[in-house]
Parts: sequence; structure tokens; C-alpha cells
Amino acid sequence: MNSFLVVIGMSCNGICMRFKAKRNHDVPSRYHEGQKRCSVCEIFIKWDETYCPCCHYKLRTRSFRGWGMRKKYREETLKRY
Repeated sequence: MNSFLVVIGMSCNGICMRFKAKRNHDVPSRYHEGQKRCSVCEIFIKWDETYCPCCHYKLRTRSFRGWGMRKKYREETLKRY
């Protein structure tokens, strides 16, 4: 018999609060400090793994900020050629 990990619903269990990261205002982005954000728990944590220790959701390592500007820059570059 095969055993499978079945995830019915992802929710915060509160374990991540032990790894909650504090903001350093000298660094422009929390991601530059090595902090990662969990979209389910909605906090930044200092964690070396890829998945949240609490809800096992994949952690974000990059910001969404500037996505529109990069797309606009790419379109302008293509128009030149």
C-alpha cells in the first residue's frame, strides 16, 4: 500500500511565530536580508528551508514590487527593435 501525504487545507498552526523576523530599516528589502514571506501565515520568517514550518506552503523569496515596471520596460525595449 502506498502512503501519500494529503493536504486538505492549508492553515496557520502558530508554529511560525517562533521564527518571526524583525524588520531592519537599514536594508531596503526584507528579502535582501534573507527573510522569506509565507502567504498563508502572512508574516516574514527567518527560515533556511523552502517551505513554511507551520503550514508547509512554499515561501516567497522575491517581492512582487516592480513587476509592472519590468514588464513596461521590456515592452518599450521590444518596440525599439
